[in-house]
Amino acid sequence: SLIAQKADGSLRDSLSLLDQVIAYTSEALNVETVKDILGIIEEHVFLDILKLINEKNHQELITYIGKLMNDGFSISDFISGFNEFIRHCMIYCCENSATPNLSEESMKWIGSDCRLSTIDILRIIDLSLQFESNLKNNPQPQISLEALFMKLALLDNSIEIAQVLSGKKNLNIPVIKHQSPMEPIEKAN
Repeated sequence: SLIAQKADGSLRDSLSLLDQVIAYTSEALNVETVKDILGIIEEHVFLDILKLINEKNHQELITYIGKLMNDGFSISDFISGFNEFIRHCMIYCCENSATPNLSEESMKWIGSDCRLSTIDILRIIDLSLQFESNLKNNPQPQISLEALFMKLALLDNSIEIAQVLSGKKNLNIPVIKHQSPMEPIEKAN
């Protein structure tokens, strides 16, 4: 199934990838070998990235992504995998389906420690998909990737206006009382 996913369902591409995997290994095929050969990034990597976005830790996030790129992962494979992971997170948040395409660790984190709302996840998907669609025409893809993830880490969390209006959510915006020009200014003694 990893080969079919990587080939986007194309039989010809699947056969070509299978030939590559067989050519690069002299031992029995296993999932780890196939992932290494095809450059498939593990789910826990994307979970770590989402955790850093959730924590708004943009410095560590950029360092982490730089390390992935230095380890030889392609930007297109990375962003494609990230988008797929975020899609599964969105579906899990919306449906809480019995058969999600997420690990137990990811589902547990989303259910307990994740502060991102479904709307926040949609905003992340939107920005990330825009990046992926423009990737082929981008002369500086790594800089753009780093800028994208800086934006994601610095996004303000979305709130629903109904929560604010009902009093369930406080915006914590200080109200500044302006002095009327007609009011006399008190003199300090």
